[in-house]
Amino acid sequence: MVPTALDGVRVLDLTSEMGWYAGKLLADLGADVIKVEPFGGDPARGRAPFWRGIPGRETSLRFWYFNTNKRSVTVDLQQYDGRWLFQQLVATADIVLESWTAEERAELIDLGVDPDEFLREQPSLVWTSITGFGLDGPRAGWTVTDIVAQAAAGIAHLAGYPDGSPMRIAGNQAYIVAGISAAQGALLALLQAEASGDGQRVETSVQEALSICQDTSHLFWDFQRISRQRIGEQLRMPGAGTYETADGYIYSLVGLSGFGAPWSTLIDWMESEGAAGELAEPQHREAMAATDLRSLRNPRINFEWPPIFHRAQELLVDFYRSKTSLECYEQGQSRRLLIGMVASPQDLAESAHLSERQWWLELDQPTTLGQPDAALTLPGPPYRLSATPTEIRRPAPRIGEHNQEVWVDELGIPAEDLIAFAGERAI
Repeated sequence: MVPTALDGVRVLDLTSEMGWYAGKLLADLGADVIKVEPFGGDPARGRAPFWRGIPGRETSLRFWYFNTNKRSVTVDLQQYDGRWLFQQLVATADIVLESWTAEERAELIDLGVDPDEFLREQPSLVWTSITGFGLDGPRAGWTVTDIVAQAAAGIAHLAGYPDGSPMRIAGNQAYIVAGISAAQGALLALLQAEASGDGQRVETSVQEALSICQDTSHLFWDFQRISRQRIGEQLRMPGAGTYETADGYIYSLVGLSGFGAPWSTLIDWMESEGAAGELAEPQHREAMAATDLRSLRNPRINFEWPPIFHRAQELLVDFYRSKTSLECYEQGQSRRLLIGMVASPQDLAESAHLSERQWWLELDQPTTLGQPDAALTLPGPPYRLSATPTEIRRPAPRIGEHNQEVWVDELGIPAEDLIAFAGERAI
């Protein structure tokens, strides 16, 4: 059996949707990630979209994707016996992940589920908290959702159109970035714990994790005291921005970036297909060369050349529109022009490149009782390790699916005691 990067590492995942991705990243690397849920399951199991449109806590496509490779046990932390069971489980863990709200954390600490106490009893433990705004500070107790985090981190300010309001980026990006940051922090702390025997608290603020995604906004403010504004589809210079094609869109970044091939290469391409027009003339070539960042201080860029830039934009819009997105991408890349295809979900699903790399993975996912397994096609992990490969070893667990396996078989708790603690639903 091929070893994985995190063989022998046990992670307890008590997170809400805000932390699901952290656990998934560790699980895909081979850690034994046990999702600790309340009886009835994680409430976020009820999030749409659902398999075949059937609502339920065992049919959420969102839950399925973010919880592959994990096992599930159920426990009631509000009850003394449940807390005792949890203590036995923590004693076997290397990492604990949680995303409790301030109210939940205070209540659980009052009940005896205190991270600091666990760390005193188990010095090598890594306890990772994912919070909206941190464990301290004036906003520590504030409620957070993905849209709140995007607004607080400044991302929403940059998304949208100049004449419109700030917008949320789709796909729970705040949760994703926070999950990545929490997993990184937990692994760094684990490395230290394995080397020294000393575990520690790891804290990820969603606001702080996402704020790094503001591109150059920090630099604009540091150097110019200017807040970057939304540009939408606005094309600041010809060759830079989103362009329509015959069947979709591309993003072009020619000349302005200072990287890749310059505008002269793009003009040569257009000229070879009879689409360059007057851009092939020497004075026009000179003007288009000035779109490079290194030439932006030339006074002619503001007074003499704007009409040429305007005409270049018209010709380029027509040129890109005459081709498919894939043609623009492949022919542009072959010339070292920075052109990226704006891929749709269908484009990705039908991508010959991704298919050849076997990135899409097939998985049979158990559903509700009485229903057939769902045949899923899932994206693969975001990295590849040659010696310790990542893989999807198991589908997302049903609620409490591994109670018998974990509590009885591994921890040695007699089944009759477990039933006495929590009733028949515990097995």
